Amino acid sequence: MPIYNSTNVPEKVGRDELDKELADWLPRGPILGADERIADARRSHRVLAEGPWPTIGSVETLLLPGPHGSVPVRVHTPSTGSGPYGALVYLHGGGWTVGTLDEFEIPMRIFAERAGIKTYAIDYQLAPEAKFPVQLDECGFVISWLFAHAADQEVDPERIAVGGDSAGGNMTCALTLKFRDEGGPRLALQLPLYPETALPFDTDSGSENRVGFYLETYGVLLFAWNYVPHHEDARQPLISPLNASSHDDLPPAVLVTNGYDPLRDVGHAYARKLASARNDLTYIHHTDLTHGFIQFTRHSKRCLEATHQIADVLKEKIGG
Repeated sequence: MPIYNSTNVPEKVGRDELDKELADWLPRGPILGADERIADARRSHRVLAEGPWPTIGSVETLLLPGPHGSVPVRVHTPSTGSGPYGALVYLHGGGWTVGTLDEFEIPMRIFAERAGIKTYAIDYQLAPEAKFPVQLDECGFVISWLFAHAADQEVDPERIAVGGDSAGGNMTCALTLKFRDEGGPRLALQLPLYPETALPFDTDSGSENRVGFYLETYGVLLFAWNYVPHHEDARQPLISPLNASSHDDLPPAVLVTNGYDPLRDVGHAYARKLASARNDLTYIHHTDLTHGFIQFTRHSKRCLEATHQIADVLKEKIGG
């Protein structure tokens, strides 16, 4: 897949033939945003936590005293190299409603081991039990905590990144805007993977990819209902980062979109916003993959290859 920068982001992106292995597996896998009870959606996603898991140097669980109670954070340290390490604080996807750390264990291990960095995956509170801005508060707290404790964690504070997929990509974009505007930590990198930067209903990708490709377009309505309190304006930049009045002076970004994804066009639009504001940008678009591909590496060699590519870019940007 071509890798773009801020000078050559295409005006439009689309889709080619869907990866065959992925197409064969999707009917047997879970659906994100299906017309089902939240408990059933959470239960069906457990399949993504199944092993075997890749080898890793070590795994540690931290329990941090967050702003809304204890926040579990799972730390992966690679088997090679030594500190100080670059670090990726990771905000998992799932529409703020679905997702466990086990379900993201495989990509976290790939990122840590292949890039030679530490990963800090946050088990933030899910919606609808917790609503905006609880999740942003908890994730922002963990990022700030890591900057304050970088030496103890054998982390280089000049090489701390934040990233996430889907809803986690949304919060990645929102937190970089928040940190810029409020004088927060200066991140070395942001990694929004197929981010929900705005609601996708009036886009070509939202129409083309309504069902059959893991994330269902109208399921995003449920996720927004779960996450956003009714008195909040969902157009505000901390909920819809695409609507920020300015995208200037943001951390370098590695942004990934996929052809078979309802969020393709809103993610692409965000890449163009970052580019037009002259931010340092690496933009990757996969014409043959779906939303959620970093979790599907056991079922598709192409998904594994694309996940390895992200790890290799992380190694280049924040690795030792």
